[in-house]
This record gives sequence, structure tokens and C-alpha cells, in this order.
Amino acid sequence: MPIEPTMTIGGKPATSDDWIDVRNPADLTTVVGRYPNGSATHAATAVAAAVEAFPAWRDTPAAERGALLMQAAGVVTERANDLIPVLTAENGKTLMESFLDFQIGAMSLGYYAPHPEWLAEKILDNGTRRLRVQRQPIGVCAAIIPWNFPIALSCAKIGPGLMAGNTLVVKVPEFAPLATLECLAAVAAIFPPGVLNIVSGLGAEVGSALVKDKRVRKVAFVGSSETGKAVMADAAGHLAGVTLELGGNDAALILDDAELDATAINRIINGAFTDAGQVCFAIKRLYVHESRYDELVDKLTDAAARIVVGDGSRPEVMMGPLTNERQYIKVSELLTATKDAGLDVVELGSYAEGTDPAGGYFMLPHLVLNPPDAAAVVTCEQMGPILPIMKCSDVEEAVRRANDSPYGLASSVWSRDVEKAIAIGSQIEAGTTWVNSHNMASMEVDGPFGGYKESGVGQEFGGELGLSPYTQYKTITDNYHGA
Repeated sequence: MPIEPTMTIGGKPATSDDWIDVRNPADLTTVVGRYPNGSATHAATAVAAAVEAFPAWRDTPAAERGALLMQAAGVVTERANDLIPVLTAENGKTLMESFLDFQIGAMSLGYYAPHPEWLAEKILDNGTRRLRVQRQPIGVCAAIIPWNFPIALSCAKIGPGLMAGNTLVVKVPEFAPLATLECLAAVAAIFPPGVLNIVSGLGAEVGSALVKDKRVRKVAFVGSSETGKAVMADAAGHLAGVTLELGGNDAALILDDAELDATAINRIINGAFTDAGQVCFAIKRLYVHESRYDELVDKLTDAAARIVVGDGSRPEVMMGPLTNERQYIKVSELLTATKDAGLDVVELGSYAEGTDPAGGYFMLPHLVLNPPDAAAVVTCEQMGPILPIMKCSDVEEAVRRANDSPYGLASSVWSRDVEKAIAIGSQIEAGTTWVNSHNMASMEVDGPFGGYKESGVGQEFGGELGLSPYTQYKTITDNYHGA
């Protein structure tokens, strides 16, 4: 039965005269549901609701805000069972990947909730001088979320944004928005009306209207670097703050002493092909010491050959389709150009029994063997199941080539010598470097996460540091040093 979720504005459902169908990327004949195509007017109304709700929410004690966030985390967990199949049907990823989306979302809402002390003012009163430094909320914030992990990424903005005392408008993705609209409507109901508002529609209209609205004092955006630059330019028009988590061309360095057992190979495969490679920090370039190159290629070939592609709702499927037509065309064109350039492309994996490859946005996993650094498949963010593997002769060369990119989101170093790997990782120009892993299980929320260079502006998580992008400092003092 197709579902029809609504927007949530000022605590009430909101619809539109125009609705957009959402089809299953694993079966394009199936309509999973439809959602309201919101307008700039919807965006403005949502901002107005957030403006009205802000004073009371700002004055709500942080401990009470945290308690409501904990309730909201429970709601995400409760709704997961019903909505995981919906998310898989509209997004294409496997049921396990959809489960992780909800699990990370619930964790993100609850991460800041037990720590009102992170917002406590700092007081200096030594009898001769008095100084107070307060962390105050910014005001109305807007969060613009992509389609790959919409629950997790929405909650990663809602958690710190609301805990800090801001009110929020979330724009869900135009692709795969159904489960997110349903889930966030239930989350919004936990809070006073207008504290959390959810809108849907096209980015060019609804997203742009939010960013340009002078009442919005901060924008948190996750998406491509190109769109992120436009968001930053529009926000600069009224000097709104931004947190941007943007594209990545994430490098993994396999050193000559790396452990390449079954565990390591499985981690590399997951790092490259989770969600069909549609993860911002997925492994997108693999640099391997020449002494281990053949061994690694052989082992990755064997592992990738076992990947079963098909409808993500089937238990035997390990990789679902790409999420939407636009992404499928982009990655298909990249694959064709790579083959036309005469590069060594190896297609692997198999389709689940009964799968019609032409009936959805399916693509098998591919390895590209030792392409030149200038090849498009090496320089771009593929966001698809294509992994280029390059030889290198030493660590210095690997680091130099890894850093030769406008991106710098995540990276990894693989070695039996952990201390050596950490030292090498510190030389890589990326916001995060993992050692001997590179996937969602590698995430450490107590460390800040964000990108260098064109991979972003600002960072989130990292304990108390994660609240900084959603607060502003206020200094109050009665000191006077003049005559």
C-alpha cells in the first residue's frame, strides 16, 4: 500500500496541491508512495513557526531539552520496525543498511541529551573581577539532508541543534523522503509546536528559500561540494553561519606490512561498496604498496565476486541498486568513459536469482586496476560501486598522491604497526583517518567529524565540541580597567 506522509509545520501536518511519486529503484514499476512537493511559501511558514517557538524553547532548561531528546531517540527506535522496509523500498539499500540508518539516528538524538553541563556558563569571580561566558543558542537553524542516509543525517543535526536551544527546520531529500517524513513527524510531536519543523520539495525552491531567509541564522547542509558552495554563497548574503559536510574522494593506503586476512578484506569491501558505494566517506581510491598489489587485487577480486546484487529487501542480497535515475546515469557515464579510455575494468559479483537488471538502477561492483592519477575515475567522487586500485612504491608517494585532491573528508591507513599508521595518518589532509578499517563501524562519535578543503566547513560530534556550531558565545562582565 503506497504511503503518503506529510510535512510538519508548527506541530501540524502540512500538504501541497502538488505531489511527487517515489518509485522503488529495484523495481521501477512499483510506486512506494508519494510526498508533498513543498514550495517557498511552505519554507517561509516553517521558518515563521520556528521563530515563534524559539523564545520559549531557548528558555527551557537544558536538562529538560535533553530529556525530550531522549524521548525522541526512543521514538526513532520504535518506528524503525515499521519504516525500515519503507526506507529500503524507496532508497534501494539493504535492510541492514536501513537498520543502521535508524540506529545511528537514535544514537545521534541521544548523544548530547545527557550532558546539559556542556552548555553551562563559565564563571570567574575571584573577588576582584567578575566574568561570565555563556553559550547561547543561535536562533532558527535550517538542515538540508541528502538521500543516502536521511534518518541518521537528519538526527545528527536535530540532536545538537535542539539541545543547544535552537529551533529547527529540516528539509528532507527529494529522493527517498517517505520514511524520513514519517519518522521525523513522530519526533517533532515530542517537542512543543514549531520547535522542529519538517518540509519537503525540490532543493532549487524549498532548500534555496530556507538558505536565503534572513530569519535563518544557521544552515547545516550535507551534499555535494558544488551545491555546498552555492549554499555558502546564499547564506553569506545575510551572514548566516554554515556547517557543510560535502563530497569526498577518500583514499585508503595499504602499506607493505598490512594484514590482508579475511577480516581486512571484508572491511575494505564494506568500505567501498556499502550502500552501492553511495557513502560520502566510502573508500574511493585505494593506494597499495607495489609489493602487495597483486595479492590484494586477487583477494578483493575473490571477495567482490561473491557480492550478490538485487532488491535490498531480500535477505541474500548484499548490495542494492543505486537510489535514483540521476545518480545511475552519472555513475554509468563514468563507467563507460573509464572503459572507453582503455583502462582495465573488472566487473564482478552476480545478480540475485530472478533479478531483472533493466528493471531498476542496478550496477554490479567494479574494480579499476592501476589507472593513472589523472583518470576521472580517480579524481572524482564516484558515489557508486567502482573502486580504482593504484600501485605505489613507498609511503611518501602514497601520502602525496592521497593529498593531491581538492577533497579531504576521510581516509585510512592499513598496517600491522598501529603507531606507524597513526603517524602517517596525521600527514593525510582529511578530517578523519582510520587505522585498519574504513566504514561505518569505524566511526567514533567522541571525535569531531568533518572535512578539509572542499569536503566541508565545520565539524560535528566530538562531545562538547559538537555543540559549538549550534551556539554563540556571550561574555558578560562588570570589569572596568580605566580611571
